[in-house]
Amino acid sequence: MKNLLLNKNIQYYFSNIIEYIDKTVDLSGRNLLIQFLNDIKKASKSKVTEKAEFTSEIFDIILKETGGGINSLAAGLIFSFFSGDEINDLNIKGSYNKSISKIITGLMKVPDLKTEKIDKQSEKFIKFLLTITDDVRSVLILLVKQIYFIRHIELFSDDEQKIIVNQTLGLFIPLAHRIGLYNIKTELEERTMKFKEKDMYKDIAGKLKETKASRDVYIENFIKPLKKIIADSGYKAVVKGRPKSIHSIWNKMKEQAVPFEEVYDLFAIRVILKSDLKNEKAVCWNVYSIITDLYKPNPKRLRDWISSPKLSGYESLHTTVLGYENKWVEVQIRTERMDEIAEKGHAAHWRYKTGKESGSSDWLVKIREALENTGVDDSEINPNAKTELYSDEILVFTPEGDLKSLKRDYTVLDFAFSVHTKVGETCSGAVVNGKIQPLSYELKNGDTVKILTNKNKKPNPDWLEIAKGTRTKNKIKRALKSITYNRAASGKEIIKEKLERLKITFSERNIAVLADFFKFNTAVEFYHSVGEGTTDIAKIKQAFEKPEDTAVEQKVLSKSENFKKEEITSEDYLLIDENISNLDYTLSKCCNPLPGDSVFGFITVNKGTKIHKKTCPNAKDMIGRYPYRVVKAKWNIEDINTSFSANIYISGKDAPGITSEISDIITKEFNLKMQAISLKTLKNNLFEGLVVVKVNNKKQLIDLSNRIKMIKSIKSVYRK
Repeated sequence: MKNLLLNKNIQYYFSNIIEYIDKTVDLSGRNLLIQFLNDIKKASKSKVTEKAEFTSEIFDIILKETGGGINSLAAGLIFSFFSGDEINDLNIKGSYNKSISKIITGLMKVPDLKTEKIDKQSEKFIKFLLTITDDVRSVLILLVKQIYFIRHIELFSDDEQKIIVNQTLGLFIPLAHRIGLYNIKTELEERTMKFKEKDMYKDIAGKLKETKASRDVYIENFIKPLKKIIADSGYKAVVKGRPKSIHSIWNKMKEQAVPFEEVYDLFAIRVILKSDLKNEKAVCWNVYSIITDLYKPNPKRLRDWISSPKLSGYESLHTTVLGYENKWVEVQIRTERMDEIAEKGHAAHWRYKTGKESGSSDWLVKIREALENTGVDDSEINPNAKTELYSDEILVFTPEGDLKSLKRDYTVLDFAFSVHTKVGETCSGAVVNGKIQPLSYELKNGDTVKILTNKNKKPNPDWLEIAKGTRTKNKIKRALKSITYNRAASGKEIIKEKLERLKITFSERNIAVLADFFKFNTAVEFYHSVGEGTTDIAKIKQAFEKPEDTAVEQKVLSKSENFKKEEITSEDYLLIDENISNLDYTLSKCCNPLPGDSVFGFITVNKGTKIHKKTCPNAKDMIGRYPYRVVKAKWNIEDINTSFSANIYISGKDAPGITSEISDIITKEFNLKMQAISLKTLKNNLFEGLVVVKVNNKKQLIDLSNRIKMIKSIKSVYRK
C-alpha cells in the first residue's frame, strides 16, 4: 500500500506534530509522544519521510472520532512509522508502557488482509481480529487507518483503491456499526458508494439538491409547532431536521423497489432534550406523548432503544408520525447524553459516565463485547451480557484468503477435510506460513495453510490417531469403509466367478459355508479378504468336500440368516448439514429427503454417498442386497441454514384462479420460493399437478401442505 506523506522536510513535519500535541494533549501524554519522536529521529534504519502516514488528521481521528487515548495514539504512530524489525529494535516493552506494547504486538500479528473474500466473511474476519489481538485498541487503530485511506483514496493506484473499498465494505463498515461509531459508519458507506456507484450517487445527490428548498420548508413547518408545544410543556430541547444519507436513501430504493421520488422519509426530525441522568427515560416518554398528541403515530414503527439499548450503547426513541400533506415523518427522541453516544459510540459513553479520557478499561470491555456478538441482532441483546471468548477456537487462512474456523489443536489433516472431503482423502501434508509441515502439525491462530495432495494417497487407520475432530474422524471412517466396500465388491465378483467355474450356486447359504470355513464372522469380511488377496481361494472347493455334520449345518444356516440381516453396527453417524456441496454426500433425487425425514446413507460405486429417506421406494432393495454399503445418517438441524427442493402433488376440482391461489400461499403467506408449478385439467372438471418449492425442513412442508388443503377445491396434497 502506498504511503501517504506531504512533501515536507522531516523537521517541519515534527514541528507540526509537536504543535498539535501542545494544543491537544496533557503534560504526561506530551512527554510520552516527545520521547517517541526522539526515538524516530535516532532510528537509523527508519526512512521516516517515506513511511509517515499519521498526520494531524490521524491524531484527530484517534483522539476525537474514535475516542482513543494517548496510548492508542503512540501505538498508532509507532506502527505507522516502523517496520516489524525496526519495532523490535526499538525495544517497545522497555521504552514504553505495557498498554502501548500490547497494542503494537496485536497490530503486528494481523496479516495483510488484501483479499477479495472479506465482504463474504465479514463476521469471521471481525472474530479473527479479536482472537489474534489481546487489546481491542489494535482493532480501532486498523479502523483509523482505513478511515484515513478512504478519505484519501485518490492518492492510491486503481488496484489499491479496489482493495481499500473491498476492505471497507466487508470489514470496517460492519466493525464501525458494531461499536456504535455511526458517524464513521455513515461516512464509510457514503465514500464507498461514491466510488462503486458513481452514477447513482451523483443522481441521488443531484435530486437531493433540487428538492432541498421544498424539503427545508416542510421541515421548518413541521418542527415549528413541535418546538412550541415542547417548550410550553416545560422541557428544554433542540429540534432539528437531519437529512438521510445518500447511501441510506439508495438502500430504501432497492429494498422497496421504488424510484427516488417515492422514498418518503428523506429526512428525520431529531428532538434532543436536556435532562439529568435519573429522569432521562421519563422525560423522553413524556415528550413522546406530547409529540403523538400533535401528530398521529404509526404504532408499528415505534422503536424503543431506551428500555433496551443496542449493544453498541445506542439509546433513542424512534417513532413515525403523520405530518401535514399526509407525509410520514420519522422522529427521534433522545437526551443530550444519548445523542453524544449515538454520534461517538462507546468512547463518549464512558467519558460521559466517568469524566475521564476514554482509555477506561470499561470502555474497552464494552467495545470488545459488542464485537464478540457477531451475527446477532443487537437490538435484542442485553448490553450487559457477556459472551464467551474464543479460547477453544482458531481461525486460519487458505491461500485464497478464505478464513476457516477450527477448534484449537486441530491438525493439518483436520483442516484438509474441512476444505473438502476429497482434499482430505488425498492430503499428504501442507505448507504452513511458507514451511512444509506433516499431517500431524497442530495449527495456530492466523496460520496461512496450503494443503498438499497426492492422487495416489489414501486414508489409512493411522489417520484416526492424527485427526482431532469428530467430524474428521467420521469422514476418515467412511473413507476407510468405502475402501473396504470397493475391495469387498471386487472380492464378491471373484467369488461369484470361482463358484460358477466350480458349478456351485452363489447363495447366502454357500457364502456362509465359505465364511465359516475361512473363519470369518461376516460376508463383508470374507469378501474384503478375497479382494485384498489374503485368502487362498484355491481352497474354496475343500469347503464343500467336508462330510455333512448337523451341528455345522445348523451353524451355517444361522450365519446365513445373519448375513441377510447384516447391518452397520457403528454408532458414528453421517451428519447432514448446510455444507452439502463441500462434502462427500448428495441428496438422492429419487426421494428428495428433507431435514426431519428419517434417512440413511448408501455408498455408491463412483458418486460418493447418496442420502435416501428410509421410506424411499428403493430403500428395501438397497438395504437388503447391500447392507455393507449402508451408513447411518441424521440431520444436524442446528447447522442447517439453507433450503431444499420438495415435490408436492396436488389434485382437486378445477376452479378459476386455482393456480394463482396456490402460488400466493407459497410465495406471499409462507414467503417461499416456488421453482415450478404444472397443473393439468382432467375429465369431469378435475385437475392434478406438481409444485416444486424450496423449503427449509419437513415441518415447513407439512404446514404448507395443510394450508393448501384448506382451499375448497383441493382434494389431496401429498409428497412422494
